[in-house]
Amino acid sequence: MHVFAIVPFLVASALALAGEDLQKVYPATMSSSGSGLFHVCGAEDVWELESFEVSFGKDFELSCKKATVALGRHETNVLWAAVFPEKPATIGTVQVGDGEKTEAIFLRFAPSELGRIFPAKTVARRGSAWRRAEAVRISRHKIGWKWSTPAGNPTIVPAGICLVDVDTAQGKRRFYAIDRNGGTLEYVAEFEDKPVPPSPPIKAKDAAAAFDEVWKAFDVEYAGFVLLPEVNWKKLGKRYKKLAADADTQYALAAVISDMLAHLEDLHVWVKAGEEWVPGYTRDRPLNGNWRATQALAGARQKGGDNLMWGRTDDGIGYLGIHGLNDQKLGEQVDAALERLGDTWALVVDLRFNGGGDELLARQVAGRFLDEERVYSLNQYRSGSKHDSLGPKLERKCAPRGPWRYGAPVLLLQGQRTMSSAESMALMFAQCPQVTTMGDRTAGSSANPRRLELDCGITVNLPRWLDMDPEGNPVEHVGIAPAVVIEAAASAFDSEHDAVLEAALKRLRKISKSERKPARE
Repeated sequence: MHVFAIVPFLVASALALAGEDLQKVYPATMSSSGSGLFHVCGAEDVWELESFEVSFGKDFELSCKKATVALGRHETNVLWAAVFPEKPATIGTVQVGDGEKTEAIFLRFAPSELGRIFPAKTVARRGSAWRRAEAVRISRHKIGWKWSTPAGNPTIVPAGICLVDVDTAQGKRRFYAIDRNGGTLEYVAEFEDKPVPPSPPIKAKDAAAAFDEVWKAFDVEYAGFVLLPEVNWKKLGKRYKKLAADADTQYALAAVISDMLAHLEDLHVWVKAGEEWVPGYTRDRPLNGNWRATQALAGARQKGGDNLMWGRTDDGIGYLGIHGLNDQKLGEQVDAALERLGDTWALVVDLRFNGGGDELLARQVAGRFLDEERVYSLNQYRSGSKHDSLGPKLERKCAPRGPWRYGAPVLLLQGQRTMSSAESMALMFAQCPQVTTMGDRTAGSSANPRRLELDCGITVNLPRWLDMDPEGNPVEHVGIAPAVVIEAAASAFDSEHDAVLEAALKRLRKISKSERKPARE
């Protein structure tokens, strides 16, 4: 699942002035693509238009006056646009759909043609960020005809071609392909009965009640405010409640709520409208590993369950790849793997691909490496109405477990994809005297959340604690630093190379053969 979200922009993004040249804001760097592209639509990618028009001679015209446009981009390459006219636009065409009206226009075009489709004179200023959520929702349904992968990820549309895809008030989806190179206008009939499903309507009073419930719950329970002194929660509440008043569907309201919560910059905060995920806050967290290379370098070809892969190198270094904390049999599976790895003289435990899950499972695994019960984390909950009112620091401990302890040298690999309970797991291993952590800092997000199930069908995930390392340093936003930092560019990871694992194996192989002893003697 891709969650599209607010991300730092890749070019200078000062507030736009009327007449903004979008082609300069989003310079095209790609003219083709051999694979599907990850696309985002952030708060800074929504713009107000003084007017909009797409036409093809006398055969096709779709235009309106004021509108809002949300842009979907890969890096600075705009791959699609969703235009929302202030008043419904009317289709004029010699093809099917003439005279029908639409309130949303989805476009795909070449990144180099952004400025032609949206001339600078028509671009007024940045628009309301919550519009991006509906735009992303539309894109999920409408990317899938040529210039896309079977999984629905877009590739680059060639220059000269523009796809115009609209759902009409008459209940039909009208899809037109304009080819200026060949001088043709094609109507694609196969999508006529596949419009974007409507989101359930919501009454203004119900939207206001739902919004207030979310705002109040975070105001009273969210402990992370102490790390966000710049966030004025009352001011944000007033600002977004005005936007919520314009939300007349479940999804639109969820989008407003999600944009308000995005100011918390919390990876554990998410919003769903029914069963649909709504774009929220995220940030770039590069993966510092390559699974195919890992399998080859570490001999990791034994599957121990849904969350575990294990193996060994030819020279006797063991490998435990723990990629999740959801399989309730994980502890037993690790026990079985360690029985087979008891004769290894060193071990790599890999958490780089682990996004979290059940912290109790993490304790079961880490217990096989501990020499005694140790505190690995502290946490606090809210204890009063003020945002800085926190209760006592509570200790979380992990104890030894199992018939024997893996006492040989261990390197634990971590990175920015190591998140939530996996970060707690990294802290558990860091308390083991024979373990050294390596790689990059972790994601910096812990939650112990509760779900807000609103009467209108919206679900919100509310993190409740402030998580810390054993010294009391907050984990949120900063993550957990490894003992040994391995800096590596993206180019250092491919199907044959994994810079972090290679560094770990090199470090272990410096141990002299005379010092190499089996983990289980």
